Amino acid sequence: MSGRRVLAEQVLLLRHQPRKSAMRRAAQLSGLMRSGNSNAIQQRNLHNTPQQHRSWTITPPREPSAHPHTTPTPSATTTKATIATSPPPTDAHHHLPPLSRDLRTLMRLLPHSVVVCTSTSPAKTHRPPTPRAMTMSSFTSLALTPTPVVSFNIATPSRTFDAVEATRKFNIHILADDVSGARIADWLARGNSGGRKVFEGLAEECECVVVEGEGEGGRGEEPPVLRGKGVLYVLRCRLLEEPERGLVKVRDHVIVLGEVMEILEGGVVEDGKRRHRHEQFGLLYADRRYRQLGNCITPAKEHG
Repeated sequence: MSGRRVLAEQVLLLRHQPRKSAMRRAAQLSGLMRSGNSNAIQQRNLHNTPQQHRSWTITPPREPSAHPHTTPTPSATTTKATIATSPPPTDAHHHLPPLSRDLRTLMRLLPHSVVVCTSTSPAKTHRPPTPRAMTMSSFTSLALTPTPVVSFNIATPSRTFDAVEATRKFNIHILADDVSGARIADWLARGNSGGRKVFEGLAEECECVVVEGEGEGGRGEEPPVLRGKGVLYVLRCRLLEEPERGLVKVRDHVIVLGEVMEILEGGVVEDGKRRHRHEQFGLLYADRRYRQLGNCITPAKEHG
């Protein structure tokens, strides 16, 4: 955003709740430092959506809301017990031809991995380096030898893309398939025009530590690393030199090709030790909702 595991459609849904008290926010902050297909998580990097606290829960499965050549399924007729939380469809794509609209609907049936990409805009006159981040659902591996290569695409213009292009470095964060991972994904899908304030909010809302300057040289322009219980792993990457210096323009998107330099453990540190979460898969996205990986389909003989 080929083979993918079958998805048990456990949905991570959101409901608005009042903000935490000022005292709790201060206590948390004192202990912490903050696309191309129709199923893509919206990349709102050019405006600043108001950051409001949301609580999350895991709900029973829900059938797809629509299929190609059909109209969306009204939520009132569904037989599944769910709480409607996604905004109603808008006319944002009303200009698309029928085939494009059908493909956009079809792609909602396919689960996509959800990751967070971070980079840093270089320092300018009277302005220090600015951390950038975006949530995306187009991440995939591309090659393993002679060195591992990953790929994703970004709709342009984008502040995060500008940072990747300028520094040629970025980090990919693999998120946990639970409420903690969904909270991070949602927070960073709302735009980052606020710059450093967006990252400060990660500590308050997502219990996520932001480490700036981590990596080779410890320079301030190194991509930020997110640490928290919603992060499983972090891939430190740099752009490929070939082809096209790692940036392939395709209409209003850019395909980013990155070489993986290192894989770091995510998670949190407790009593001097990092707590591993090896029992979890990564967060998924399908039909405009975050989801968990579910049942497996196996040959009958494996069950005796």
